[in-house]
Amino acid sequence: MSATTAGAPARETGARQAPAPSPASGEPWTAFVTARTPQAYFRGWLEVVCARFPEVRAAALLVQGDAGASLLPIAVWPSADADLSRLTPTLQRAVGERRGLIDHVTQPPPAQDGEKPAPFVPVSRIGYPVLMGDRVAGAVVLEMLPNPARATELLRHLHWGLGWVLEALQRRDTEQATTRSARILSVMESVATALRPGKLHEILFEVANDISRRLGCARVGIGLARHEAVELKVLSDTAWIERNSALAQAYVAAMEEAYDNAAPIVVPPLVAAAERKEESPAPGVAPAPRHDALRAEHEASSVASVPLMLGVRCVGVLTLEWHGERLCTGEELAWLLAFAAMLPSIIEDKRRADQGALSKGADAGRQVATKIFGPRHLVWKAATAAIAITVAVLALVPVTYRVSAKTVIEGETQRVAAAPFEGFVAEAPVRAGDTVRSGQLLARLDDRDLKAELEKWNSERDQYERKVREALASREISTLQIAQAQFNQAEAQVKLASEKLRRSAITAPYDGVIVSGDLSQQIGAPVEQGKKLFEIAPLESYRVILQVDERDIRYVQARQEGELLIAGLTEDAMPFTVTKVTPVATTQDGRNFFRVEAKLLRADERLRPGMEGVGKVATRELRLWTVLTRSFTDWLRLQLWTWLP
Repeated sequence: MSATTAGAPARETGARQAPAPSPASGEPWTAFVTARTPQAYFRGWLEVVCARFPEVRAAALLVQGDAGASLLPIAVWPSADADLSRLTPTLQRAVGERRGLIDHVTQPPPAQDGEKPAPFVPVSRIGYPVLMGDRVAGAVVLEMLPNPARATELLRHLHWGLGWVLEALQRRDTEQATTRSARILSVMESVATALRPGKLHEILFEVANDISRRLGCARVGIGLARHEAVELKVLSDTAWIERNSALAQAYVAAMEEAYDNAAPIVVPPLVAAAERKEESPAPGVAPAPRHDALRAEHEASSVASVPLMLGVRCVGVLTLEWHGERLCTGEELAWLLAFAAMLPSIIEDKRRADQGALSKGADAGRQVATKIFGPRHLVWKAATAAIAITVAVLALVPVTYRVSAKTVIEGETQRVAAAPFEGFVAEAPVRAGDTVRSGQLLARLDDRDLKAELEKWNSERDQYERKVREALASREISTLQIAQAQFNQAEAQVKLASEKLRRSAITAPYDGVIVSGDLSQQIGAPVEQGKKLFEIAPLESYRVILQVDERDIRYVQARQEGELLIAGLTEDAMPFTVTKVTPVATTQDGRNFFRVEAKLLRADERLRPGMEGVGKVATRELRLWTVLTRSFTDWLRLQLWTWLP
């Protein structure tokens, strides 16, 4: 198969005229110039071309449809029923290459019934695109008897003659653009009516009257959907509607039919575009018995219903009724579809504005339920599942409630080393924090005065002892008694001075650590009798003091177990057992705390008295929700008790 190309794509407007027709083509030319519809115009043009070239056996003119880039046959010669699928390859090449071309091919002639197939015969196929700017607006494809000269002449003839087709297509696009602009302007005016401030019922009534005037309807009804049912809200030019009347019930039935179909319904169905002499979409023809009944009951010429879709949800239905000779046209249906695309959001906004708080909450709840239990919205479903699991864990899972409290380590028994008498510090080899052994010297008081006093009383005792002997020798009873009393007094003073001298050295009562006391900087300073010089605690016997808040003290009891974490020993928690809950409260930082004593079950060798940390006492099993909200619940109960009568 070979191809020959001639000419350039047709880009000229209708200013270019086709060559004058031959005398034999007068009748096609008359049909062409007197055409009143686009179909007749294009058919006449194709017949003029085919009449000028008798060698043409078949031809088709295709133009771009309204919806997209696909080319649809608008004129076929010699008859509309002719099968021209064999011309498709040439058409596709011409459109793809965007130029006129000639294909020379061979094909079998049509066989008659009962006859043997005839041998293949050569034919020429010509394709030529109609370009409107960079867009392929149409194409013509012809099949003719093989004649290279005539094929080239036909290709040149198409180059000039397609200007008529291009002009018609441009005129069609201009008319469609004008029609769309007028339709958009009209729709915007009706939308402005719907956007006026006011109640929803008032706005719907104004919209129904506006549509009735614009489209020449006898009656317009608007119904709103609620709980899978449609309720008639307004009728044009009708101030009040009797809900149980035959008219209202017929309208509701028709609206519910459109609601169930979720598609426009027109009765009678729109006729073909060629018969209406206009190009508008027609809805699919489907049985609509309720619309037929509404039309028959009111002797209407035409009835149409358009659902008001908000996404995939139908919020209402718009039903129109014409009387007399008026029928719903494609242009009016297109206007309704455009208006119905914008009215639902306005209705929804007005409805929300008119709702009370309870209704708004119910609608919000239904929307959330739809997202959770309906299709799609995976994020909502995942979040709901996570919340449900969390609530179930909080409400059902029991945990051990542990009371936290600030803790201090103390020695189980603490001994005080006090000054045995008034004196002066002579020596202090240890201080707070030092570890001492039993009997180890802690401090020594100055004993020089004590030694002098001891010598004094020893001397007096010796004197009184001689007097006692002399009285015995002289047998003077009264003198003996006086000397004996003086001797006893001196003896007691000697013992007292000896005891003070022994106590001048203050020693550790047992092995332990000095908790408090430092006399190393007070050598020579006086001390009073009974003054606390040191506090000593044992090394391996400790007790834990917990400061439990008064709000938690009701949970703490003796013999409960817990764990302690010391600030300086955070790598290991030490277990303890509560031994005593004291009924005495202390105030600290504006809060009341109770002193709770506990015993360590395992003590660390690095533990020292005075260390602080945090202890937690395991009290009882409570729900996790109760544990987390306990503080707020207690506060709320107290506030309610305070304010309620």
